[in-house]
Order: sequence, then structure tokens, then C-alpha cells
Amino acid sequence: MKIISFTKSEHLRFGNFLMKCLPLFFLLIGTFTTNAQKYNTHKPWAYWWWMGSAVDEAGIRKNLQDYAQAGFGGLHIIPIYGVKGNDANNLDFLSPKWNQMLAFTVKEARNLGLGIDMTMGTGWPFGGKHVSEKDAAKAFEIVSENGKTSVKVLPTKQKVKRAAPGGEGFVLDHFNKEALDNYMKPFQTLFQSPEYGVRALYNDSYEVYGANWTTDFLEEFQKRRGYDLTPYLNILAKTETKDLLEKRIFGDYNATIADLCREEFTKTWAEGVRKMGKISRNEAHGSPGNMLDLYALSDVPETEYFGTKYFDIPYFRRDPKFEETRYGVPDPLVIKFASSAANTENKKFVGSETATWLADHFKVSLSQVKPIIDESLTSGINHIFYHGVPYSPPQEAYPGWLFYASTNFNQQSHFWNELHFLNEYIARCQALLQESKAQNDVLLYFPIHDIWHDAGGKEHVHLLSVHANAQELLFNNSFGQVAKLLQSKGFNFDYVSDIQLTQLKYTDGKLQSHGGLTYKTIVIPKTMYLPAETLKALQKLQKQGAPILFVDQLPANTAGFKNWESNETLLADFNKNLKATDISALSSSLAKLGITSEEMASKGISFIKKQNAKGSIYFISNFSQQFQEGNLLLGAKGEAVEIYDPLHQTKQYIPFSRKGAYTEIKLALLAGESRFVQFFDKKPAQNITKNTTSQPTHKVDIKGTWNIEFLEGQPFLPKSYQTDKLDSWTSVGDSTNQYFTGTAKYSIDFDWKSVKENVIYLNLGNVRESAKVTLNGQNLGTLWCLPFQVAIPSKLLKEKNHLEIEVKNLSANRMRYIDKQSHNWKKFKDINIVDIQYKSLEPSTWEPEPSGLLGSVQILY
Repeated sequence: MKIISFTKSEHLRFGNFLMKCLPLFFLLIGTFTTNAQKYNTHKPWAYWWWMGSAVDEAGIRKNLQDYAQAGFGGLHIIPIYGVKGNDANNLDFLSPKWNQMLAFTVKEARNLGLGIDMTMGTGWPFGGKHVSEKDAAKAFEIVSENGKTSVKVLPTKQKVKRAAPGGEGFVLDHFNKEALDNYMKPFQTLFQSPEYGVRALYNDSYEVYGANWTTDFLEEFQKRRGYDLTPYLNILAKTETKDLLEKRIFGDYNATIADLCREEFTKTWAEGVRKMGKISRNEAHGSPGNMLDLYALSDVPETEYFGTKYFDIPYFRRDPKFEETRYGVPDPLVIKFASSAANTENKKFVGSETATWLADHFKVSLSQVKPIIDESLTSGINHIFYHGVPYSPPQEAYPGWLFYASTNFNQQSHFWNELHFLNEYIARCQALLQESKAQNDVLLYFPIHDIWHDAGGKEHVHLLSVHANAQELLFNNSFGQVAKLLQSKGFNFDYVSDIQLTQLKYTDGKLQSHGGLTYKTIVIPKTMYLPAETLKALQKLQKQGAPILFVDQLPANTAGFKNWESNETLLADFNKNLKATDISALSSSLAKLGITSEEMASKGISFIKKQNAKGSIYFISNFSQQFQEGNLLLGAKGEAVEIYDPLHQTKQYIPFSRKGAYTEIKLALLAGESRFVQFFDKKPAQNITKNTTSQPTHKVDIKGTWNIEFLEGQPFLPKSYQTDKLDSWTSVGDSTNQYFTGTAKYSIDFDWKSVKENVIYLNLGNVRESAKVTLNGQNLGTLWCLPFQVAIPSKLLKEKNHLEIEVKNLSANRMRYIDKQSHNWKKFKDINIVDIQYKSLEPSTWEPEPSGLLGSVQILY
């Protein structure tokens, strides 16, 4: 055997070479790990709140085992404030012990087939003890002395919100690359080791308040806008703009802030994360930049489904305490900012922080969760993250450790044993959605400079969040009118920013985005301030033959101050031979361009249209009672059409007919139900058995005496009782019924006269909250979402029948009792525990929550 030896200098050179290769090696390892665990992204993930980071190996192992068994795909670690009296068990963020727990978590998760992500910090936004005042968020103050105007730079002194131990400190200056570089150093050091193999690093929604300046802002302004801002500082002292000069100055100021947020922070951060061998997940909302551009820079653009809304689904309920005026209403048009950026950049994943504050603690049901999941999926989301699961030690007494914001998806939740049904449903849906690409026709321009040309009030910057104030900024204008029109008429569209518009190419009669997806037209809503770069891009596309529709009026002005007079001349020349399209004629103008619309939208059905290897595929959800059954025209073609029910896992080919650019199908779809409609470009080789199902037309109440027996639960087990009329079990018996949380078995014997229909259903009506159904000894499954209806297998019904329904309720009633006995369960630092209105949570004052079967049970045929 020949032995090879190296000199000392050769050893050093080889060592240096290996060190240079390490980032690439870890990137490859990270890529391999991501691909190897690809299936995990089909399953929902969850925010995993580490309370005080007071975790240990036994607790981590047991929690991860539970989550894997329940059908989670991964967890996202967010270190957060701790539990009172538990300081001795807290771990400082990024301390050796904390890092050891992270490494253990990654190893255990991998063994269980789970992925792990983490926030690149604690709480939110980025900041902490290693952020110096020099690197911290800053604001400006305009000072006038002796006739001279200058700018004074002040620290905002904002601290990290909900910080974990070791993560307390100033919020980062998000407009300064050097500050971010300094902030990232501890993470770069940590992730040099492969044992910390998290999949993704995460940046939460912006929430940096009052920050509107950075140390070298004036230099950056001159470099980017081409003139010195100093002579116009007096304008920045104003809180509203009155003339065109002031508007242009503020337009440039806000455009510069946006540039810095995009380039100095988001781009630098995303690139830095990739160098660490991870992928980036970024919530761009809340920032003063253009969300479309910020989302586009991350590997996984992520939005948030915050709060609740009313769905026109029988028995759907909404927490009456939710404040629309304060939070706004969750809106698919807001979600579309993240999905649009993913589409134009051709990114595989679109994430969503999902189910934040659906209802008060202990009051959220799975029947309230599923519609918002469906609406998220039809809006372009394909990577659900629950908000969330607090880490709670296995030995901790009920209700365990709780995060202040509902909804709780951990083991202490009243729906924990049924949660796997929702997780499996989501996994089936996301498996199809992740393996398909958007199939949209229209690009709707987002004229953000119209917002930026306003002074923005006291703080000057415009923070576009997912809440009520931002929705007004986003949609109380022509852009909003056009977006709502396109949505209501069933057009398939994405938003496009100025930067993304300048990257468009027009070839072979199609507009191609930076990511390669193609579109048929650009729609420009009424725009007051159009950047010169955007104007030139539109001019170039128009000369190449790209169809561009201007709604209601042509652009009024160019954006910004420099060269504004010559830019206005360019705009006038551009507008000279153009005509605007009245918004009332927009639909017909799009139709003339060969752009199809989906009539489903007018019937209360929400949908997304995509393209996979087989052909066009739709995911549709019915949120309205307008439609139950009938013919639908879909804007796609194929050699065969298949309907897939992801809840019940049934598939069937259906008859169809072609009508011009459309295909007509017959569909039965109740409010609350969802389907995939797959069009096949090629006729399947196997023989096609064409079946159709229709909605039942007859309803028969199951009558007789119901026996109600309480099987298990807390804090007391009520006495059994009988009734001929179903109502909440809290309204019968003694007071113990009002506090009971658990399972009650409803049983009844009934007669049945056979009917000719092949398909017969059992409808439970208003269920609080889930029901396991057994008919004549055969388990028909657990019903956990609306509508509470299940098919009865052929020939199962006899002349004499025995029906059993095991119903589980919310934990709110149990918490009423616990809270009346003691408040010791409220033991959390920082915000402790609050209700949906951010007031002290007082379950002892609640009325009993209705529980059980609340009305007639019917057989439908």
C-alpha cells in the first residue's frame, strides 16, 4: 500500500480549500435533505412556540412523536416568553444548552420523518441583545434652527416583541445591510455545523413601528433618486401633502425606503440564508416596501390568514367578539399578494400562517378551521402552517402551556384526537397543488406609487399589513375595484409590481414573467403616478404587440421628482394614441382577447386553476348556498374529466360536453364541500365508467327516544338521560352538564322502509363538535367538518336499525369550571393570556357552550 504524505503548506492549502467548499457542501446537504423529505411538505406544518425555551429531551421526543402520529409534516420553532415560576428551566437563546436542544430536536424529527424550521430570532421582529443602538431601528426628526433645516436621527428604542430569554433587546434597523450582516453572524456560526439541520429560516411580519430612517439615508437617497434631498427636508416635516412637488418628494422618499427594505434587508437576508444551506420563508406584509417584490425574493413567500369571517354554510358560526373594524376581514385578495409573487417567479411553495385568532381560546372547532383552509388553498396557498402548537411538558397538568393567541393545535386541544383527519385532508390537497403550476391569464398592475406619493401621516411610511388599515390602503381605490371585479367575474389573475413588469417579455403572442409563467394581457387600473421605468417597459411591450388594457383613465402623472418635466412629455406621447377601457366593459374586453372567465365565481364557488402533467386541474370550494347541484362551464378542455373528493377520497370520471372554449360538466357540491376537477390532455387507457351523483330530494327525520350516555370527560361525568327532542346537553340535568367536556353517546332504534335510491345519506345537522357514527354495528367514520353528512353503504339499512353517535364538544365548558376554582392556570409572562379582543381572558364569566346534537338527525335520499 502506498502512503501519500503532505507537507505542512500543502496541508494548509488543502484545509483552506475544504473550508471554502463547506458552504457549498452544506447547501447540497440541505438540498438533499429537503428533497429526501419532500413528502413532508404535503402535510401541514405548525408554529411551535418554545415557552421560555424551557424544553428538555424527554419533552421534545414525546411532543415530536405525538405530532408525527397526528399527521404533521414539520414544526417551526419560535422561542417566546416563558412561564411564571419556571425561570430555572429556561434556556437562553443560542446558548450552548439551547443549541444542544436544537440539535437534538433536528435529529429526533428526522428519525420521525418531520422537518424543522426556525425563526431567525425570538418573538418578532428581528432584534435582540446583540443588536447595538448603532444597528437598531431609527427615525428622523426635522429640525429648523437659525433658518437652516437639518435632520436629526433618533433611535426608536423599540424592543423585540414577545422576546424569549436571551433574545431581549433592540429591534434591528431593517434599512441597513451592515446592521443585518452583524445580526446574522451568530446564525452563520451556528449553522456551520450540519447537526443543526433545520430546513428553513423565517422572518415574521414586519411590525417595526416608527422606523423611517437609517444612518446613511441621505447618501442612499441621492444614489437611488439622483438628487440631493437636503433642500427639501422641510417637506418631510409635514404629515400630509398638498401640492404636486410635495407629493413627488414623498414619493421618492417612500420609494427609497422601499428600496432599502428590499435590497439592504430582504435580499441580503434571503441570500445569506441560502449561503447557510437553508431556504428562506418570509412574511413581507406589514413592511413599507412593495410586498410583491419582497415576497418574490424569498424561497417561500408566506402570508397570514388572521381572524375569522362569515361563510354562508349551514351551521357555520363565527365568534361574535371578533372585531372587523379593528382587524378587517380575511380576504383572498390579500392572500393573492404572496401567491402572485410565487407565480410570477415560478416558486413551488406559498406558505400561510393559518388560523390565527379564529375564536376565543377553548372555543375553536375543526368545522371552523376547514373553510379557512379551503379558502387559503383556493387563493394559492399550498404550504399550510398552523398558528400554532405551544410546547407543553408531557407531565404538565391541563390546560398545559398556552400561547396567548388562539388557535391551539397541540395535545391539550379538545380536537386533538380528530386533528389527524384535517391533517390528512390537507396533505391530500397539497400533494396535488404543489405538483402543479398556476394557470392564470391576467396580470393586474399594483400602482403602489399612488400610495407612496402620500405623506403617510405622523410616521410617514406606509405599512401594508393583512389587517383593516392596510386593506383600506390596498383596496379602497381603482386597483381594489378592478381586483374585486376580476374576482367576482371569475378571471384567473395575478398581481404584478413595477419591477416585475419591467422584467416581462413578449414572445409568441404571450407575456412571459421572470419565472417563466405566461399570461395573455396586462391590466392597468387608474394610476396617478407611474414610474418612468414602468412607462418605458409598457411602451416596449406595446410596440411588440402585447395587449395592455387601461381601466377608466390613462396614467395621469409620472412618479418622482427628478426629470419629472421630461418624463411627463414621455407620458403624454405614450398616452396620445391610447384609449382607456371603462371598468364596466373590462370583462367583454378580456373576452375579446380570448380570455375565459369561470362562472363558478357568480355561484359562490371559490376556485383555483392550475396545470399539472395530466392537464388542467381545478380545486373548488363551495362557500355559499347559491349552488348545490347543476351544470357548470369551466374554461378548460380535455379528453376526459375526473372529479376527486379529497375528504372522502372518492374519484369518478364524469360526462362532459364542449361548448367553444368551455367544457360543461354536471356537479353536485354542497356548501362547505370541496372537489378537484382534473382535465386529461390524453384519454386514459383504461375503460371509463362514467358515473354521476345527485343531491337527495327527500328528507326523513329519525324519530323516537334517544338515549344519551356520557362515556368519558371532565370535570364531572353527567348522568345518562333520554329525550325525544335533541338539544344541547348543557340545557338538561343538573349544573354538572354545563361544565362537562368530553364524549357522549347518542343511541336510537328506528324503523326504515326501503327505497329505490342507490345513494342514501345520514345528515346529523348541527353538531357540536365532532361525531363518530355507527349504524347497525358498522362504523361509518368520524364527521368533523361541515356538512355533517355521510353516505350510508348500500343495503346497510334494514327494517329495524340501531344508530349510535359519539359526540365530542369544546373544552370551553370545562374551562368555565377550572377558572371558577382558581386562576393558577394563567401563569404566562409578557401578555399572559387574553381573549380575542386582547382583554383579560375570563372563562368563569362565559355562558355554557352548546354541546352535542342540537337538532334533528335525518336520512336523505
